[in-house]
Amino acid sequence: MTIWIPDLSSGSGPVYRRIAHAIGAAVEKGQLQAGDRLPTHRDMAYHLGVTVGTVTRAYREAERLGLAMGEVGRGTYVSAPLDIGQPLLLPGHPVAFGKDGGPTSDDDPASVARQNTANGYVQSGTASAPVNFGTADVSFTQNRDSETPYPVKIDDGPINFRMNCPLPPQETHINQVLIDIAQSGSIENLITYKTEYGMPHHRQALAKMAGRFGLDDNPDRVLPTAGVQHAMTVALMTFTRPGDLVLCEELTYPNLRSLAAMMQFRLRGIAMDEEGILPDVLDNLCRTQSPRVIYLMPTLHNPLCSTMSHERRVAIAEVLRKHNLLLIEDGIYGFLNPDSPPPLSCFVPERAIYLNGISKSVGGGLRIGFIHAPIQYVAKLASGIRTTCWMTPGINLELVTRLINDGTVERYERWHREEASRRLGVILGSLKGYDVRFHPTNYHIWLTLPDHVETSELVMNAANSGVMLTAAQQFAVGVPPRGLRLSFGAERSTERIHHGVNILLRLLQTSEFSDANVM
Repeated sequence: MTIWIPDLSSGSGPVYRRIAHAIGAAVEKGQLQAGDRLPTHRDMAYHLGVTVGTVTRAYREAERLGLAMGEVGRGTYVSAPLDIGQPLLLPGHPVAFGKDGGPTSDDDPASVARQNTANGYVQSGTASAPVNFGTADVSFTQNRDSETPYPVKIDDGPINFRMNCPLPPQETHINQVLIDIAQSGSIENLITYKTEYGMPHHRQALAKMAGRFGLDDNPDRVLPTAGVQHAMTVALMTFTRPGDLVLCEELTYPNLRSLAAMMQFRLRGIAMDEEGILPDVLDNLCRTQSPRVIYLMPTLHNPLCSTMSHERRVAIAEVLRKHNLLLIEDGIYGFLNPDSPPPLSCFVPERAIYLNGISKSVGGGLRIGFIHAPIQYVAKLASGIRTTCWMTPGINLELVTRLINDGTVERYERWHREEASRRLGVILGSLKGYDVRFHPTNYHIWLTLPDHVETSELVMNAANSGVMLTAAQQFAVGVPPRGLRLSFGAERSTERIHHGVNILLRLLQTSEFSDANVM
């Protein structure tokens, strides 16, 4: 087997960073694949003529960038990148903006947001369209006129455009609900073992939530899970076996790739247009490849922001029914696009496993999601829940049940749509002229990179400037396109978002990146 050794003849900067950069470039070009073992520290050092310590530092840098993973006693391996990563740089990073040391835009974030909204400078998918955001009847304790709703400073660590986890509104209602639960006398009942099916009133609340999205609100079709990732794991372990083929969009949720490696099923990406997967390509793959399952995100696709039209959903459902193909639909971002058609699962209910939860609307730390499935599949899926975690935590379920029943979840959803549109205005104000795909009430955009920009170099340079980004290779099933996802829900102020996007803009506009300020 040929040992991969990076070519360091070109480029500048510290050798350890050039080695880490070369690993990222090799992954992007397909020269290295997830799971490939990198040369030992000693072998790499020998071939490059550097010290073992330099290689050790390079591998640590690659791990920090999500490109590699070290295992004690086994070596260092190319990793399947995760959607949520570790901080990308050491403390004390410089934060750079325009050439004069200040922001590159004279407009403050609030003015940019208001002007973009007034101009209708938003789009759904790739087609520009004026938008009426309307108003949301949302009352919270934070000051909505403030551009800094959370108590942070500009220099509070790396600017996080990598994690797609919107922060909840700042209010005290959840505190009071928890107090009510504690005083209700039901704690002992909530902390004891229950069946994998959950308590009846919890399933009723989750079914009520499913019904709001257009699904059958029969609680017998609903199972509580420890988040949507857990629901996804349960569905795939229930309906696939090692060697089975699972279809998905050509850019997909990174955890699907991780599950494929763990469960040893094969993944095949399906070509997409501005709406999503192409029905004729899906039909051809079903005829020639005999797939077992298809995983799709038809509403506000991650990372491309696309939403399938009603007509496209009908066409896809016809293909699924024709080939008796099981659908696993991820609806986690659906609440951010209330005008979308009903879930794809509604068009093929007898062959659909629908997944959703409250991680993006209320809080990911609660780890509450649900599976909505045909009655004949519920027992099999419940067995998967029992196998993986026995049951979903009762106290968390009780809290979410009360938040669903008292209208808080819907209230939070409305708030998030308003907050996402406000933050989006800040992003678009700086990225005018670039190829950006977005939806007006979504928390992430897709940026297609200019030809002169190398993705891995941009991500590394951004990290060294204090900005965390997610490259296309983390989503790609096959050859990655030139682009990156920029998520802006995890940051605590629009000031930091504005500064971060201006750092990105500076890097996009310069062909070289100076190492002078990197420590």
